[in-house]
Amino acid sequence: MGERKGNEEVVIVLGGGDLTGMGQGGYGFLAKTIQEELMNVGVQVSDEMQEVFDEIGKEAAKKLRETSPVNERSPQSGRYAKGWTYERGKRTRNWKCSGIVRNKTDPQLTHLLEYGHPIVRNGEVVGNFDGITHIANVAEWCAEEIDNRLAKKLGGN
Repeated sequence: MGERKGNEEVVIVLGGGDLTGMGQGGYGFLAKTIQEELMNVGVQVSDEMQEVFDEIGKEAAKKLRETSPVNERSPQSGRYAKGWTYERGKRTRNWKCSGIVRNKTDPQLTHLLEYGHPIVRNGEVVGNFDGITHIANVAEWCAEEIDNRLAKKLGGN
């Protein structure tokens, strides 16, 4: 993985093969395998898969709203947490279903709050903020849920 600059937005991509938007993993081995096999045999179940992505995406946004850090001392308390949303992705020729969970109000904070950052006052580093892992936890949950729900919906165990 490349070096991070600190201004990247961290998102959860469902169906695009990259759960964090930053090259850190997949969205579930089963989902990827099912999509590849179905494309090979020409069977179209993309509507069912999109339904699963939509359900999980909405639940993931809700989980992030509940678990995101809130600065009680700020006059904009909770703005970051309230900004999580799910958007259905565009259908492309090769990939029929997708979605993205992202923070609409403060996307620049996702990386800083997830991974931490130095605290700078008057040009001097006076401390360090340790990140609060909240996006990675939901991303892991998404990967597991996609596998489980696709297996149920498409007739697996």
